[in-house]
Amino acid sequence: MAKQTINVGSVANDGTGDAVRSAFQKTNANFDELYTQSQTASADVPASASATGTAGQIAYNADYFYVCVATDTWKRAALSTW
Repeated sequence: MAKQTINVGSVANDGTGDAVRSAFQKTNANFDELYTQSQTASADVPASASATGTAGQIAYNADYFYVCVATDTWKRAALSTW
């Protein structure tokens, strides 16, 4: 699902934005997608930058956070304390 943007109208209270119920339905859908994505993070990290994967997959271990950016194409970012 793609991000659902809430229409806030052109100016405050002009009547052209989303109704409150519709706006919160979009908000809930956006959060549901984020929550689902965060729950599917895996501790099974890719063995290489070209390991099998689907765009959007995420994985982690104690040292790196991995993101599959395209079919079988992974990038990683180092984790550190502060």
